[in-house]
Amino acid sequence: MKEVPLFVLNGFLDSGKTTLIKEIIENNEEYQQSSTVIIACEQGEIEYEEEWLKKYNVSIEYVENQEAFSADFMRNLDKHYMADRYVIEYNAFFDIDKQEFPKYMTIYQQVTLIDASQFKVMFNNMKKIFQNMVKYSSLVIFNRIEGIKELGQFRRQIRGLNQQCQIAFEQPNGSLSTMLDEDLPYDLSKDEIAFEEDVYPTWYTEVFDNYEKYYNKVFKFKTFVRDIIDDTIVIGRNVMVCCSEDIQFLGYEVKNDCKKEVKIGDCIYLECTVNHEFSKLAGEEVVILHAKNITVLKKEEDKVLGM
Repeated sequence: MKEVPLFVLNGFLDSGKTTLIKEIIENNEEYQQSSTVIIACEQGEIEYEEEWLKKYNVSIEYVENQEAFSADFMRNLDKHYMADRYVIEYNAFFDIDKQEFPKYMTIYQQVTLIDASQFKVMFNNMKKIFQNMVKYSSLVIFNRIEGIKELGQFRRQIRGLNQQCQIAFEQPNGSLSTMLDEDLPYDLSKDEIAFEEDVYPTWYTEVFDNYEKYYNKVFKFKTFVRDIIDDTIVIGRNVMVCCSEDIQFLGYEVKNDCKKEVKIGDCIYLECTVNHEFSKLAGEEVVILHAKNITVLKKEEDKVLGM
């Protein structure tokens, strides 16, 4: 009998589980081309509409309590649907240690969602429930973080419950970041920020995901000219993402507003600002840098950086 994958999303009612499940399915072609069964252990404000279920080839089953959510229940469910995967919208008040599944079903990932705007009060009053939610999670996501100043403290409290899980923060644009401003290797409160070349991969990723935070600041760093098209320079660095076999070029278009003459292959010191605008090269709106000043440096080897 083949192994059947289970994906568990945990969290309190209205923490965003249904919204995240819908986004995952809507943006995953593999899910859409195969069959998924959602097991909802509670019902919040957001619903799974019939039209949506049909469109994405999804079925849904509801369970009212943990006693009903048994290994036999899952076995009978699988006989009926024979689905490619089961996505479980779990109830935070169920005891995950007492949850049983057929042996051929395996939890591939458990994700816990936490509403940051409610965390402080709820954690102080329900620490044991939080511990139960996160202890087997590989990923814990804090959402609704706008205006919350204690995120660093929240992360430390979750880290105390699970040393191995990844902790991420959902930004206003929907992207996830594992870093807070306090974690960055530069001071984002300054108007002008210079950083060493080994910081470039972090800076690149942060700008790519959260470009709004980087407006109205001047950044200064060493980089290399990879291409030149009209008044646009392509700059960037080769980065080892995970291993020596996975080297990627992380680069941005730069509008040469300062009209400095450069050549492909030049090592330069770039002073620039960040914008998000339409790119003729990409055919869509992307992050584009604007050069305030460019200094051509002594020729050197473009070494590979690490993430």
